[in-house]
Amino acid sequence: MGALLIALTGIAVTFFLAMATSARYFESAALAQMQLASVSQIEAQAFGGDDPARLRALLSDYRGSIAREDALTGTGASELAEADRLAALAAGRDDAGLRALVVRIAARERGEAREIAAAMRALRLRMSILATVLILGSAALAVAAGWALWAANRRLEDQVSLRTADHARSTARLIEVDRSRRVFLAKVSHELGTPVTVIRGEADVALTDPSPTVQTLGEALRQIVVHADLLGRRVSDLLGLARAEDGRIAIERGTIDLATILTDAARQIAPHARSADVVIRVDGPATLPMPGDARWLTQALVAILDNGVKFSPAHGVLALAAVRQGDEAIVTVTDTGPGVMAGDLPRLFDAYYQADAGRLRGGTGLGLALARWVVDQHGGSIGAASGDAPGCTIAMRLPIR
Repeated sequence: MGALLIALTGIAVTFFLAMATSARYFESAALAQMQLASVSQIEAQAFGGDDPARLRALLSDYRGSIAREDALTGTGASELAEADRLAALAAGRDDAGLRALVVRIAARERGEAREIAAAMRALRLRMSILATVLILGSAALAVAAGWALWAANRRLEDQVSLRTADHARSTARLIEVDRSRRVFLAKVSHELGTPVTVIRGEADVALTDPSPTVQTLGEALRQIVVHADLLGRRVSDLLGLARAEDGRIAIERGTIDLATILTDAARQIAPHARSADVVIRVDGPATLPMPGDARWLTQALVAILDNGVKFSPAHGVLALAAVRQGDEAIVTVTDTGPGVMAGDLPRLFDAYYQADAGRLRGGTGLGLALARWVVDQHGGSIGAASGDAPGCTIAMRLPIR
């Protein structure tokens, strides 16, 4: 826009200067024609007239036109002197001198008229060229301004579209976050409330029994311990996943024994498995060294076993196994439950996601998500498979070098 304004200003200034020059040329031409006519009349009156007053008036008009020409162009000083001499010759009745001067002045005025005519023709040509340039320049500027306006509109439309899309994505993310928050709070309230209710119920029953037996108290305490462990695992899953998602924790690399981790995980989940009447079988090498974080791998394996216990039927078997395969250790957890639908397998490790069977059996949908994060941090992979036979197998592949 700045360039457009500068160009328009330059064209306007050029046009006005050309118009001023043209006006001077026209006035000079008019004065030259007036002077030529005056000289012709002076010549006729001086040599054929008998009216001295008329001659003096013609001489005065001629001198006045020369004065105006001098004021316009600043080149009439010599012509003023000739006009004064012409008046003196006319007053002295010097016919020969008067005739010679009149002829010379007439020739000069005709020459000036021709020069002015040529200058006006040149000016007309320049004005035609200027008009053409003005027309073409205006057209070019109009095209440039139109293109610039179109480009600016396109940029504005693109920016509006981007901001609209960003706003839509942000709104969608906020809606999804709010939905996840609601689902999370509902699941956490239920999941944490259930063991708390059971613990409180077992304690109330034991306290209100007027004559409790050792066996009754022992069973109540076992149930309290089982559900307290369950409550602790749920809280650990929640805290672990929250810290994993915002990057506040790091995996500690060290040499660990995967066989020991399998034993520890099975031991921690054993009370929960007994309460659900599920048997845990561990099958693996006596020792299997590898780099990693024993605490986080144990927590991941406990989360997977806890999930397996939840889906195993009464008198079911939960198989925990580990084998070495090249530079990898493969850890599998296989339950004898109803299995997982093929459409649910890809999302089984997403936070808060639960298949229909999982929602019926409770849970937060966080345990497998935490396990995936731990395996990812160890440079491994995790997946689930469910075939025609009952049950589901979750396999972790961990690098051992």
